[in-house]
Amino acid sequence: MAIRVGARRLADAAHCLGLLKLPNAAAVASGQSRLVGGLQHPLVRGDDRARADGLRRSAPSYERLRTVLASRVA
Repeated sequence: MAIRVGARRLADAAHCLGLLKLPNAAAVASGQSRLVGGLQHPLVRGDDRARADGLRRSAPSYERLRTVLASRVA
C-alpha cells in the first residue's frame, strides 16, 4: 500500500510542478513516480535484490529534483 501511495504522491507532485510551469522538475518527479511504482512488483514477489536495485536507481533522482528546483530560485 505504501508503495502505491508514494508513487501517487510523486505523480501528484509532478502534476503540480507542471502547473507551476516547472517542466524539468515535473519530469524528474514523474520519473520518480515510475521508479517508486516499479517497486510494487518486487515487493509482492519478495524479490529483495530487485527492490534494492530500484531504491538505488531512485536515490539520485532526489538530488536531481533539488538541483532543478534550486536553479529556479537562483
